[in-house]
Amino acid sequence: MRVLTGFLLFISLLYSSVLLAADVPEDIHENDFLWLNFHLYHGQDQRGGPFKFNDQYFEIEFGGRSGLFDLYGYVDFKDAFNNSDSDAHDGSNMFADIEPRMSLDYLFDKDLSVGIIKEWYIAMDIYYGDNECAQTCVVDVVDEVPVTTKSSGLKIVWLGIGTDMDLPWLGKTGVNLYARLIRENYGATNEDDWDGYAFHMNWFKQLHHFENSGFLAFQGYFDYEFGSDLDNGNSFEQEYRTDTSVQSYLGLWYHLPSSHFAMGYGLKLYDNMTQWKDGTILGGKEVDTSGAGHYFNLTYSF
Repeated sequence: MRVLTGFLLFISLLYSSVLLAADVPEDIHENDFLWLNFHLYHGQDQRGGPFKFNDQYFEIEFGGRSGLFDLYGYVDFKDAFNNSDSDAHDGSNMFADIEPRMSLDYLFDKDLSVGIIKEWYIAMDIYYGDNECAQTCVVDVVDEVPVTTKSSGLKIVWLGIGTDMDLPWLGKTGVNLYARLIRENYGATNEDDWDGYAFHMNWFKQLHHFENSGFLAFQGYFDYEFGSDLDNGNSFEQEYRTDTSVQSYLGLWYHLPSSHFAMGYGLKLYDNMTQWKDGTILGGKEVDTSGAGHYFNLTYSF
């Protein structure tokens, strides 16, 4: 916890510098903005635990910028239609991902850009999941039967350095590097500890504008988690867990002209998703955490 204490002290000192700064530009809020989307998704062959699953879920997505703070986040409500055929039915219902960043350029009232790096941030990513047992909380196998737990949910914080980069073709892209603080992880042995690192990037690229003012966008993200000791835990985790995890969402969305609506398709690629070792046999069933998932969505933008 000394790392967390030191980080919080650092944040406090940076925040104090804002209060003491006398020459923060008066027009700093001219570019402030907020946005909010409602999404209805059908996810086919999703990975989020040891086995792939299908589900329809409702998502509230939001973001914006206000001076010092840059924000992105979403809250998912699984099994949106309370459908007994959904693989998420009667399981964990809610998942949230909140990603606040604090601009170092704003804090120091200086242009810290270097080459393709246009702005620097103190970055945080907060993950929260219900503590009801779903397929993600398998903690052991006894006589070939998976043992599950309801003792904890998911509470993970990533802390690190973020940037906005101007990348060739993609344009403005968020690129962040974090250390992971695992508070709860469905009963895994890496709870209440710093465990591993994460590299994250996200983008929104307008590909083509049509004559009717609608446009096609390429949007998505890439997450690479590495350096974890989870695969060095108990005998169960040594057999079934990994030290890395990869996921990437590659979305092609059509934003309708003069409308609040959009529709999209996303291809999501996984490798050992959530650090479950793909191809192992768990309770007589093959672990499936690598491959492709397909996401279809309708969107309403406020």
